[in-house]
Amino acid sequence: MLTSLRDTGRSLWKRVFVRATLFSVGGILVFSFVVIGIKYHIQISETEARLEHDARQKAQFVANISAREIENKNYGEMERLLNAVAGDRSVIAAKAFSRFGQEFASDFASAKPVSETLFSETALNAAQEGQDYTIETSGTIEYVLPVFRNGTAVGSVLVRMSKDEMADIFQEALWQAALTVAVLFLAFLPVIAWLMYRATAGISEVTEAANGAAEGFLDCDLKTEAPGEVGELQSAFLEMMRKLRSNIVDIERLAYTDRITGLPNRAQLDKLAAKMIDQKPGATGSVLYIGFDRFKLINDMHGHHTGDALLRELAERLVRLVDKATHQHTVSVSAVARFAGDEFVCILPGITDPALLEDISATILTLLSKPVRIGSLSLSVDASAGVMTYPDQGGTAEEVMKNANLAMYQAKAIQRGKAVAYSESLREQLNERETIAERLRLAVEHGTLDVFYQPKVNPSNGEIVGSEALLRWRDEVLGQVRPDKFIPIAEERGLIAPIGEFVLKKALEDTKRLHLENMQVSVAVNVSPAQLQDPNFSDHTLRIIGESGLAPDKLELEITESSVMEYSGRVIEQILPIRSEGVNFAIDDFGTGYSCLSSLANMPFDTLKIDRSFIMDITNCEDRRTIVELILMMANQLNLNTVAEGIETPLQKDYLKLWGGTLGQGYLWSPAVSFPEYSAMVRAQNGVDYEASNIAVLH
Repeated sequence: MLTSLRDTGRSLWKRVFVRATLFSVGGILVFSFVVIGIKYHIQISETEARLEHDARQKAQFVANISAREIENKNYGEMERLLNAVAGDRSVIAAKAFSRFGQEFASDFASAKPVSETLFSETALNAAQEGQDYTIETSGTIEYVLPVFRNGTAVGSVLVRMSKDEMADIFQEALWQAALTVAVLFLAFLPVIAWLMYRATAGISEVTEAANGAAEGFLDCDLKTEAPGEVGELQSAFLEMMRKLRSNIVDIERLAYTDRITGLPNRAQLDKLAAKMIDQKPGATGSVLYIGFDRFKLINDMHGHHTGDALLRELAERLVRLVDKATHQHTVSVSAVARFAGDEFVCILPGITDPALLEDISATILTLLSKPVRIGSLSLSVDASAGVMTYPDQGGTAEEVMKNANLAMYQAKAIQRGKAVAYSESLREQLNERETIAERLRLAVEHGTLDVFYQPKVNPSNGEIVGSEALLRWRDEVLGQVRPDKFIPIAEERGLIAPIGEFVLKKALEDTKRLHLENMQVSVAVNVSPAQLQDPNFSDHTLRIIGESGLAPDKLELEITESSVMEYSGRVIEQILPIRSEGVNFAIDDFGTGYSCLSSLANMPFDTLKIDRSFIMDITNCEDRRTIVELILMMANQLNLNTVAEGIETPLQKDYLKLWGGTLGQGYLWSPAVSFPEYSAMVRAQNGVDYEASNIAVLH
């Protein structure tokens, strides 16, 4: 019952006209009570002042005519006088006191028995001090006045007035308040309620429509027939709802659609994946995670406008290919979305057969790689893909996407332009990478990495003229870890910058030690592409070189050919300040990238390092011999030094010598060794005794 009444009260309170009526009545009540209160206060103040004035006048009257009677103790005359004063209905007592404060005369009504000796301290003080006293209680006002005869106080008189008149005023005020409340609720309340209802008719409908809109229901059939401003409010609200619906459609389109390709974006992909995988019990299917290879090169060479246009064309092509390749194998609708950058995701519900997925992915990747016409350009990029099925390889949408992404990156790492199916071995590889990353971080923090040196040799006379500094890592848990395993991880995890600085400092320090022994060998240090993206790379490198004390021309920094071509603008900006100080630069792994001769001729490099993949087959493959010979001839024409990597046989060395190769590097002379071993080799060819040289360095 109480709950029902409370709910009814809350429902009524929500109505605008009910609240407006109550507020209006409350306001009138407050105003009325304020007026009654002000009137009551004024009347009370005026009455109190009048009573006090009357008491003073009557006391003054008695004092003026009773001085002789008080001095002569004329009781009879005083009593007649006091009874006359007390004859006024507002006077309840009139008394006379001797100068010692003893009452000796009183009106009959307030007189006490003669046996009682009455004393008034106030009367005594008035006579002794010659001052008037006013004493007010809740029901009376007393005025005590000294009586003088010939300038001497002979006693005092008291007049006590009743406040009954003030109580009557209070009762009158209460009756006025009660009458006001009665009239207001009986007469004005219905009228005010009706007027408020008419004035606010239609607002409740707007309120209901607004509450529905807050819950997501924007299609309201609100009528606009209310008069005046309420009708205008209804019309304005309807128009607002129409615009809001339109804006929400636009916002959803912008929020869930990729701006460049028009495909669903990552946010919409998450919703689609959740709907197709998580929220559909027993759902089966597969995911094709596609990433275009070296797409950044297109943006760098032709600009982002061209890159965006290419992405749009590739996205349209991908949608057509997915639809064509899957529609005959499943009745469910596939979903294609742009995940990020140059990565796209295709959800293929109902398709789980490995052979079919292999065929579909191969077809899609092959057709995606065909040239696309963008203006006057014909552009093409290869694509790699990761393939996985659900639910056997992922129970949730998040896990499915993560595993497909892992497979795609594996495809990019081992065989670009192909598709790789997800397997548990990939997960194991990921776990291994995580372990390597964590142990590598600790190795960087604790300084447990090491630098080995592989000699660079003049093939004509076998003289060691320098070395290449190579990072080595033996972990107490993982054992010896190959650089091709941990270097990419270091680049991904942001560890390559401190590692690169460590290698550079160590190489310069060790080489400086040899210079102090008068052995003027050089040293080459590899630079990671990730290091070149650091805007402070040049400054940090020059600082380290300056602190080492080694002559800059004894240092060579090696940059891979792929880095040069993919980040050519950034590379040149980073190289020039360092090269101006005398440091040499080499293109590493030359022949494996996409260098063009016109670009190579204008780049600030001093050395070409021929990749070992060309050297290893020159004794058996005529094509390889031709390529290496042409590279050496080209370098000679461009006045570039050369370093041939992977020299392992005397015949390879002879070819290098015959074709004019500057330097060689390989197991024929030495693998990468620790600094003590390398320094011993350099000292040996210079005829320097190891112990004597150490003593000389110390002194």
